[in-house]
Amino acid sequence: MINRHRAVVTCVGVVALAVFGCVGAVDSGGMMPPPGGTPPPGAGGAGGSGMAPPGTMPPAADFVPAPAGLRRLTVPQYLNSVRDLLGDAVMTALDPEVVAVLPLSGFASIGAARLSISRPATEHFETVALDLGKKAMANVGGRAALVGCNPAGVTDDTCTRTFLKKLGRKAWRRPLTDEEVGPYVAAVNMIQKSANDFYRGLEYGIAGLLQSPNFLYRVELGSADPTKQGRLIFNDFELATRLSYFLWNTTPDDQLLDAAEMQQLTKGTGFATQVQRLLDSPRSVAATQEFFTEYYRLAETDKLPADPTLFPLKTQTIGAAMREETLRFLTDIALTRKADYRDIFDSRNTFVNAELAKLYGLPPGGPNFAPVTLPDTGMRLGYLGQGSFLALNAHPNVTSPTHRGKFIMEMILCADIPPPPDNVPPLPDDAAGTAPKTMRQKLETHRMNEPCKTCHAAMDPMGLAFENFDPIAVFRTMDAGQTIDASGDIYIGTKNVTFSGPKELAAALRTHPDVSACVAKNLFRYALGHVENDGEAPAINDLSKGFETSGFKYRALVDGIVKSAAFVYAAPAP
Repeated sequence: MINRHRAVVTCVGVVALAVFGCVGAVDSGGMMPPPGGTPPPGAGGAGGSGMAPPGTMPPAADFVPAPAGLRRLTVPQYLNSVRDLLGDAVMTALDPEVVAVLPLSGFASIGAARLSISRPATEHFETVALDLGKKAMANVGGRAALVGCNPAGVTDDTCTRTFLKKLGRKAWRRPLTDEEVGPYVAAVNMIQKSANDFYRGLEYGIAGLLQSPNFLYRVELGSADPTKQGRLIFNDFELATRLSYFLWNTTPDDQLLDAAEMQQLTKGTGFATQVQRLLDSPRSVAATQEFFTEYYRLAETDKLPADPTLFPLKTQTIGAAMREETLRFLTDIALTRKADYRDIFDSRNTFVNAELAKLYGLPPGGPNFAPVTLPDTGMRLGYLGQGSFLALNAHPNVTSPTHRGKFIMEMILCADIPPPPDNVPPLPDDAAGTAPKTMRQKLETHRMNEPCKTCHAAMDPMGLAFENFDPIAVFRTMDAGQTIDASGDIYIGTKNVTFSGPKELAAALRTHPDVSACVAKNLFRYALGHVENDGEAPAINDLSKGFETSGFKYRALVDGIVKSAAFVYAAPAP
């Protein structure tokens, strides 16, 4: 692990070091200037006006931004960026075991700001970069459009320079200076002569750009804010990067980079125009779903705990189907219908394929996902009635009201639940010769242990609301031969609200004041790549209020984040 406020990054990859030298090495205190030159655009002062974008929220008097720093690309960001740089035909695979970013505080974006690239990952990125360069130049059909010029011979430094500047601008998310491009051109020229092949040299030029820390890390360091001493402000290219990776989860496109180069993001209406364009694009859907996947832990549905020998509907494909249902459900509310986000608790509308229809006891459907309306008389409704929540938060052989309640407390209400002490006893087994006990009865006995009492009293009642759904989310009415009691209670402020079953719990959660603040806090963390500090509390409070005022529209929350002071200001690294 490295200190995110003082991360030193040198050359990435053997080829980058041996062929290109330390071109564009960076450090969180500022970018090391290229040989014989001034800092490149986008590096602490150049390429920006030092002004906050018009229309962004002015910082509150007690607002204190988080320190600036480097963030490495997450695996989806790397793959999306490469696809946009080189095209679909040139895609390659990454080994997630080697290069995956460890999520911290629930999000890979936070891990990306705290963790450096390991030696094995460095070697893997080198191998992948060389492969990408080779594929890009071997693809004769797409090569001409990618290079953009016709070489005059085996070497053509003008064509090489033009290509590297064009690709480098998009890869490094800012223009490259002549001093930066020069060593790349010289190295490519050398390889072209050695191989007697113009395009063979460009393979290594591509590999070098993709191994640079300027590509693998998001360089968002800010420069001195002329309006307030000791505060930094992000310039146009840094804002373009922040917008694109938040709203599209990929490198900025040419239109956004053009706006940055003309300083339209910090002047006039350019910032608002680009935000609207990015949000209106179909590409925002995939980026939004990436947030939902991390926030609701949907990637974990590939490894559901239910034992298939006990629950035969637990198949190799059911987890992926559950994930797809939830992503379609959330996207429909947040982006398609632009509905009240709290509909996630009580909406009867969802999307199922044939496998999920069977699991949910619905009429058989086709193999593809289709919208359905769940019956009003049933207990299944909203996100908390879906398999991605119910089956994920269970044990292999029995349900887990504790896991289900803990998920709601932590992910829906942002309550802090401490880890269990080391001496927590397991749930009691049924004594020989006695009638089996229900899960509710076992938990009541378990809560008599003093170390367990406080936390379980908060978590279990909400989880017990879903006891009518077994470990794979199939509806049931009996547990241990007894009719299931799905009643419980939840504290809303100082008031204890009782409920009976998922529908009444959904109504209580819909009006819970912590719900909007929790969504705002998690999207803030995802977008900015850090857990908020005390000085950012005013920004999150404004986000929550704006979310509520909008009628709990997800788009309004996204818009509030990009226009918040926390999105455009930073503090110097300590």
